[in-house]
Amino acid sequence: MNTLLTRCGSLFLRCRSWIVSHFGGTEPALCQLSAVVGALVIGTGFAATYWPQGVGYAVTCAAALTALELAFWLARKLLRLTLGRSLGWLPALGLLLGSIAHTVWRGAGEGWTYRVWLFAAAVTALLWLLAASWWSLLRWRRTTGAVAAAALLSASGTALLAVFLFTDGFSDNYIPRYLALNPHPDAASSLLERSMGPGPHEPEMLDYGPGTDWEAGTVNLSRYMSRNTDGLTGSYVDAYWDYDLNAVPMAGRVWYPADGRDCPVLFMAHGNHEITTESYLGYDYLGRYLASHGYVVVSVDQNACNMLTGENAGRAVLLLEHIGLLLQYGRQWGHPLYRMLDKERIAIAGHSRGGEMVATAYLFNRYDRYPENGAIAFDYNYNIKSIIAIAPTVNQYKPAGHSVELEDVNYLLLHGAADRDVSNFMGMAQYENISFTGQGDYLKTALYIAGANHGQFNSLWGAFDQSGPFAALLNVEGLMPETEQQRIACLFVKIFLDVTLLDDQSCRSLLTDWSAYAAQLPETVYVQCWESSSFVPIADFEEDSDLETATIEGGVLSAEGVGLWTEELMGFGGEDTHALRLRWGSGGRYEISFPALDMTGLSVSFDLCDLDSRAVENGRYERIDGTVELTDADGNKAAARIGDFSVVFPILPVRTDKLDFVFRTCAYKKAFATVAIPGEAFVPEGESFDLSRIAGLSFRFEGSGQAAMDNIGLEANRLPKEQQ
Repeated sequence: MNTLLTRCGSLFLRCRSWIVSHFGGTEPALCQLSAVVGALVIGTGFAATYWPQGVGYAVTCAAALTALELAFWLARKLLRLTLGRSLGWLPALGLLLGSIAHTVWRGAGEGWTYRVWLFAAAVTALLWLLAASWWSLLRWRRTTGAVAAAALLSASGTALLAVFLFTDGFSDNYIPRYLALNPHPDAASSLLERSMGPGPHEPEMLDYGPGTDWEAGTVNLSRYMSRNTDGLTGSYVDAYWDYDLNAVPMAGRVWYPADGRDCPVLFMAHGNHEITTESYLGYDYLGRYLASHGYVVVSVDQNACNMLTGENAGRAVLLLEHIGLLLQYGRQWGHPLYRMLDKERIAIAGHSRGGEMVATAYLFNRYDRYPENGAIAFDYNYNIKSIIAIAPTVNQYKPAGHSVELEDVNYLLLHGAADRDVSNFMGMAQYENISFTGQGDYLKTALYIAGANHGQFNSLWGAFDQSGPFAALLNVEGLMPETEQQRIACLFVKIFLDVTLLDDQSCRSLLTDWSAYAAQLPETVYVQCWESSSFVPIADFEEDSDLETATIEGGVLSAEGVGLWTEELMGFGGEDTHALRLRWGSGGRYEISFPALDMTGLSVSFDLCDLDSRAVENGRYERIDGTVELTDADGNKAAARIGDFSVVFPILPVRTDKLDFVFRTCAYKKAFATVAIPGEAFVPEGESFDLSRIAGLSFRFEGSGQAAMDNIGLEANRLPKEQQ
């Protein structure tokens, strides 16, 4: 044992001697490197939030470098006083590793995982070797082979690191693989052609608010939100604006058809962003497009609410005040908008936090009192028929502690699967909290878009969903072009407004069956979920924890050939909805029996979501398919295949940061796709099948797999206009 310890000690001394002889005296290089890297991380991160201009980055980085140099000087003094040695390399190493690890942690957006620490340690070692070798070579003139090799190796590695960080990243190949599972139809729908480009009207534009020809006054938001000047951000916001929350100036931009009269109107609200960006101007592409098709579009400036927390109620009130203001303009003789707006056909839309806010605004529009303080009265009651949410947050504000639950309103949800700001399909929580009474014709529809991110829905936000040094880790090469992402938004928003404000049903099927229009849409993977007010649930899995009871009275559920059968919470951005979860090894069957129902003129409808990530990991890309079978009261059967009526893609393996490509990992994104099969499309086994007396419904899946199902029920058939 003593001999072994002696040998180890001797080896350690030889290694130490070798390191000192080649890289000794390089502590100043490490300290300077750490100070520069730390200053860049701190300075650019601060400037990106509070001063996103060239001079802002220069000033904040210089200030951070000065502060760190002073901190190093003090640290060396303290260490020498307490330990008798400066040990300057120790705080320098800590700062370097901490700065890089923080950047990787924020850029990867996954918490303090092993790969964050591993990548950060590797980058730290590389930069330390770069500083030590080149300092030794240039300052101490050490020209040994080891020093030269280390200098060349570290320089090459740093160059590769720079290419890795400061280029757009890597192409994500899952989208073309998935598209191969859904060949495009040979013929495109001619009904969508009139919406593919600008419409017949010439769009005009006007601004209102401070500094324009149309003063708009102010609104008091101090009762609904606070700048909280005890914190840095609140103090900064308070200093930036020259007004208080009790007198927030109203401002916005309007696009309208030059020859329009009594036009349906869409009010648009942006979300949270730097207050130095006039975010409300970033929807020009949508405003001009819709105005050319006869709509008035109002983009509301909500920058007074940005960079704050707990402000969603204020956003909602601000939007409602703008609706009242614009309707007043529409009644004002001599105003360009005189008689332009139809007050009976109003829709509201929001992006990001604005997407959450519009649901709150719809709620407040119907309330007489502010939920947090009944002493504050509301008196809005505008005829808002439709809500559009683009990449929304959810439940950042809960009125009186309740989630926002809405009834009998049209709802469109758009979200990108490559979103790195609102990284989950959170809007589905709001989607599930919209119910229909069966009175009237309403539709809620959601579209999950592969390759779409958060910022490109706003032309001023762009491809990077994070700012500062953290953006270097984002993989933007895999995103669809901004023009295509905005084209998707334009098409789906217009058709939704046509259906819900104009009662133009000609292209309604785009909102329920995107694949019928695949040849005309930007090429990517879409996952679409929808439900109309005609829906009658058979099993929505919300009634209790008994696996054998259904929503419909007298319904009985059963399963066979499955390894897992549960009803559990399916969280998209939280605990959103209960759903059925099945896992099967070589085919599985799920059955529902119920008192006889007349299915004439109805479709079997259900939401289906692939959860089999292991199959995708193993390179097995297959659509979920199987057979849906109806049984009538006499035991006669009829069947239809899922794949003949809908595309249910495998779970989406999304790579939004560059570490995903380095470590060959991904984030699996799940979304429900709605399948609707008309009763008349089921093929009977014999001639005596009776569609008017259906008493059973079963699902038989093929192969092995895992999936979730929800909202099994009946929908009224809707034929395309050309078939009616």
